[in-house]
Amino acid sequence: MTRLPSILIVDDLESSRDVMHEMLMGQGYELLFAAGGAEALRMAHDHMPDLILLDLMMPDIDGLTVCRELRANPQTARMPVVIVTALDDRKARLDGISAGCDDFVTKPFDRRELRMRVRTIVNLNRYRLLLDEQQRFEMLFSRSPNGLVMLAHDGTITLANPAMAHLVAAPQAEQLVGQQLCDLLNPTDRLRFQHWFEQLMTEESALSQLNASLVAQTGLHRPVELDGSWFVWADAPAAQIVVRDISDRIKADLLEEDRRQLAFDLHDEVAQTATAVYRQLEQFQYDFPIRRPEARASLERAIELSRRMISETRRLLAGLRPTALDDLGLVAALRLHANALAADGLEVVLHEDLGSQRLAPAVEIALFRIAQEALTNVRKHAATSQATLTLTNHGAHVRLCVADQGRGFAPSATTAPLGQQLGLRTMHDRAALLGGRVQLTSPPEGGTRLIAELPLGVRRTGEQEN
Repeated sequence: MTRLPSILIVDDLESSRDVMHEMLMGQGYELLFAAGGAEALRMAHDHMPDLILLDLMMPDIDGLTVCRELRANPQTARMPVVIVTALDDRKARLDGISAGCDDFVTKPFDRRELRMRVRTIVNLNRYRLLLDEQQRFEMLFSRSPNGLVMLAHDGTITLANPAMAHLVAAPQAEQLVGQQLCDLLNPTDRLRFQHWFEQLMTEESALSQLNASLVAQTGLHRPVELDGSWFVWADAPAAQIVVRDISDRIKADLLEEDRRQLAFDLHDEVAQTATAVYRQLEQFQYDFPIRRPEARASLERAIELSRRMISETRRLLAGLRPTALDDLGLVAALRLHANALAADGLEVVLHEDLGSQRLAPAVEIALFRIAQEALTNVRKHAATSQATLTLTNHGAHVRLCVADQGRGFAPSATTAPLGQQLGLRTMHDRAALLGGRVQLTSPPEGGTRLIAELPLGVRRTGEQEN
C-alpha cells in the first residue's frame, strides 16, 4: 500500500497548528505536528516527512536554526522546508534563504495559494526522491558482478545488466531484452526452468534457487546458479533473477573429487603393491641369507627404499584425501595430521569445541585443506617447533585459528615467500567459494595468526542447505 505524503507542521501556537490542520486535512496528506524547534528536529529525523511547514518565531529553537540544523544533517539535508511567518521584510527572507529554506508563506496567507504551494512542493519532492531511487537502482544494477535480469510474467527479459550480457557473450545488455531467458539455457535445463519459474510466479516465493547451464552466443556452456524472487514491477507480476557463474565452484568440486579418486587408487594399487614388495624382500632376506657384503648391502638398500616408498605413499595419501576425514570427521583427521607433523619436528596443540555433530562435507574438507596449508607454512617458514590449532563453533559459522610464535612475516605479495603467497591465495579461494573469509596477521614482534571463518549453512553444487 502506497504511503500518503507526510507534512510536519511546526508552530508553538496551538491555534496556528489548528488552522493548518483545518486547511490541509482531507487533502491526501498525513499531518504531523511539533510545538517547538527541538521537537521538530526529532520528528523530522524519525518520520522523514515530505514537507516541513516551519514557523520562525519559537521560544526554544527558532525556525532559522532548525532549518540550518536540518541542512547540516545528511539524512534531512534535502527535505523541503517552507517558512511560515508573519515577518514580511527583505531581511527575514534573505535570512531564510541563507538558512536553506525552499519557500516562504507570509501570514496571513491565502488558503488556496497555500494548498497549491504545498501540493506542488510535495509532488516535486516525491519526483526527486523517485529519480534518486531510480539512479541508485541503475547504478547497483549496472555494476553488479553477477548477472541480473527482470522477467515479465511469461519469462520474457525486460531488463538485463552488463554482467548478464557478458555471461552469454552478447555485445550489449539491451540485445537480451525481449528474449526468453529459457531460450538462453541448455535445452536439457529448459523444462526444469519452466517448472521452477511457474512455481516462482504462482506461489510468490520470497527466494527460490535453480542450478542450470547458460549457452553463450559463442557456443560455450557456462554453469550458473539462478536466485529468483517474485515482486510487482510496473503494476504487474514479475521476477528478479540473479544469475551467478559457478564455474570455479564446480571446478573446485571436480578437483577435490579427482584428488579423492587418486587417493583411492594410490591406496588400492600403489600402496598395496609397495607393501607387497617390501614384505617379499624381507622374506627373501630371511629365507636366503646372503654372505657377500656387497650383495647384502644392495638387498638392504632395496628394503630401505621400499620402506621409504611406503612411507611417502602414505604421506601423499594423507595429503590428497585422508580417509579419517571421510570416516571419522574433521577433528580426527586433524589429530592424525598433527601426529604426522610431530615426526617432522612440529608440535601442534589442538583445541576444539565442535561437539559430536559432523559439519557439512564441503566445510570439513575446506577447513582441513586450510589448516593443512597453514601448518605447512609454519613448518617451512616460521622457524618454530610449536603451533596451536583451534576450532570453535560460533553458531552461524565455524572458526579455525592457526597460531605460532615463529619469526612471522609481512603478509603482502612482495615480502612473503613465493610458496607462501600461493598457499595464502589458495586458502582465500577455498574460503571464498563457501562464502567465508581468511585473515592473516603477523605483528612486528613475531608470530603469525591465521583465522578462517566459514558459514555452517553452506550450499555447494548439487547440495541442499541444512
